[in-house]
Amino acid sequence: YCRTYCRMYIDFNQLPENSRLWIYGSSRIIHEEDKVKIHKIIFPFLQNWQHHGKTLSCSYTILNNHFLIVGLDETINPTGGCSMDGLQNIILKIDHNFNFNFFERLNVFLFLKNEVKCISSKDLNQINDVDQNSLIFNLNIEKKKDINSWLIPIRDSWCKRFLN
Repeated sequence: YCRTYCRMYIDFNQLPENSRLWIYGSSRIIHEEDKVKIHKIIFPFLQNWQHHGKTLSCSYTILNNHFLIVGLDETINPTGGCSMDGLQNIILKIDHNFNFNFFERLNVFLFLKNEVKCISSKDLNQINDVDQNSLIFNLNIEKKKDINSWLIPIRDSWCKRFLN
């Protein structure tokens, strides 16, 4: 019964470690008032998110005031096609309303002096104190368990070629 008809939004911390993630990095800080407005948009969508008529066990969180993360427990019901289109449309709506630049794929999120700094990858060479050992957030992780190790040195990332 619950695989089809139950509302499946759960607290992000309750998602299993093997849950699939989609991470959207904001070029600006996501302020508390933004978070309230985002919740009003994304929560109703996720409460009713379905794939082929089957509810999806999912959640979202905002980490480090820069990262909107949607998680899905695919062991209950997987997603694909139209349901992914629905997620992308809601994220596009949020991005449009708040100018977060979620879809600027050349942005790099550095962790410098205990702060998140968003810069264009082509500008990496121009930032003082940035080298191959500087840490960036790896937005390509796919599982919740990987959040604990999503800070990686630039030398291990896709943007290493932008540093001399």
